[in-house]
Amino acid sequence: QLERLNTMEEALLQLSRIDSGTLKLQRVQVDVFTVLTLASDMLCELAAQKRITVAVLEGECAMIRGDMDWTLEAFCNLMKNCMEHTPEGGTVSCEYSQNPLYTEVRIWDNGEGFAEEDLPYLFQRFYRGKNASGTGIGIGLALSKAIVELQNGTITARNLHGGGACFEIRFYSH
Repeated sequence: QLERLNTMEEALLQLSRIDSGTLKLQRVQVDVFTVLTLASDMLCELAAQKRITVAVLEGECAMIRGDMDWTLEAFCNLMKNCMEHTPEGGTVSCEYSQNPLYTEVRIWDNGEGFAEEDLPYLFQRFYRGKNASGTGIGIGLALSKAIVELQNGTITARNLHGGGACFEIRFYSH
């Protein structure tokens, strides 16, 4: 319980810093493949416990202008959410692409997907969806959204046609 409270306190402090405008982000070139791989590595224990494979599909070089540590935080939250809703032995996949307007990152799982009634509320603070795991506090997705938006980005969630949940993140170049 103490660890859970500590995690919640840290997340709330991070959100407060974002709300107050006191969170200073670096603006450096961040390699998308590197940050996705680091996020996967940070969650390797959870993946091993659930026998989940994390596949970071390597594509052509894609860069964003942002903060490596905070982008890592956002991607970890999204991957962790996917892992929590992926059946044992399943897969969480990540891919990215870049065009002149934006860099897109997709993180998805092969779980049951989001309940349709949850989709409009997934990124609200303290919202716990119909299929929320027992340990979540409803802050991770809100924090990820705030971090992405601070870096000139957008994030959406949807269900895949064949099943599974998908997060789509776009970091705009302008």
